[in-house]
Amino acid sequence: MNNKPITIKDLARILNINVSTVSRALRDNPEISAKTRKKVQDLAKQLNYVPNPIAVALKTNKSYTIGVIVPTIVNSFFSNVVVAIEEYADKMGYNVLVASSNEQMIKEMKNINIFKANSIDGIIISLSQETDNYDHIKRVCDSNIPLVMFDRTTKELNASKVVADDSDAASMAIEHLIGLNKRNIAILTGPNHLLISKNRLKGYIKALQNNKIHIKNELIINCELDVHDAKKKMLNALNKGIKIDAVFGISDDLAIGAIQACEELNINIPKDIAIVGFSNSNRSQYMKPSLSTLNLFPNIIGYKAAELLFEQIKKPKDFKIKKEIVKAELIIRDSSNL
Repeated sequence: MNNKPITIKDLARILNINVSTVSRALRDNPEISAKTRKKVQDLAKQLNYVPNPIAVALKTNKSYTIGVIVPTIVNSFFSNVVVAIEEYADKMGYNVLVASSNEQMIKEMKNINIFKANSIDGIIISLSQETDNYDHIKRVCDSNIPLVMFDRTTKELNASKVVADDSDAASMAIEHLIGLNKRNIAILTGPNHLLISKNRLKGYIKALQNNKIHIKNELIINCELDVHDAKKKMLNALNKGIKIDAVFGISDDLAIGAIQACEELNINIPKDIAIVGFSNSNRSQYMKPSLSTLNLFPNIIGYKAAELLFEQIKKPKDFKIKKEIVKAELIIRDSSNL
């Protein structure tokens, strides 16, 4: 049995047409008649023709593949961003390779090296919580590989970015809690080097200052960006007797950790402590109580990130660095609905 894969030359020979015509027909090039395109594509499907990515890359200097690196794939925010990127890339005739850093900088670096070794045409990335050095990403930019960052970004990199209006969104959440007559509002924030931690803390402080509420250092609680550490830090604060009547988590995971801590101590939510998260993860609406949160519209973030990346891929010389800001929306659920 001959297991040799079918090539473009085979298709051209069978149909008795030029290889270049077959190649353009497979790419659905409108310069080729609809009749010929259908004939080529039908035969390719019948014979299970699969393009050779190495051959394509050598001929076109493109792999027609982009890479996406997210901190975690199990978080619905990131998975929904990836879905939007895949949909956009598919329309552009590109494949998408998705990798997770698992919140580790070393894994993030390995993912980038793997993408570069496979001649990826562009990279979309959201930083891990450990990433406090950006040399590995600077090398991507220096290699003229198109790069777009989203959600977790840094000012140290001259790259296009798609982010939420972090400071304003955080202020919106705090204003909501103040409107419930809450005055001892804690913030569960992330590692200090992360820009989302800085900006969301900035919005928290701004809202308190605008309402002439004293800022208390003991109510600013740093956590790792996961449920377990948030629960641990929240339990520690409550057991110390720190007065808290509301909590703002800079991610839904942190807010969910606060809910779990309150449940363990039999604290009524939202009467005794009202809680708001950030990102509107799938988990947030199914919690008991359901979690009030800020919707970041991950589908829009993913679409805009892909759009910016393909602008670079298609017109590398004309492209300008851009920053897209997606407005968040406050969703009020049981955890802060008095």
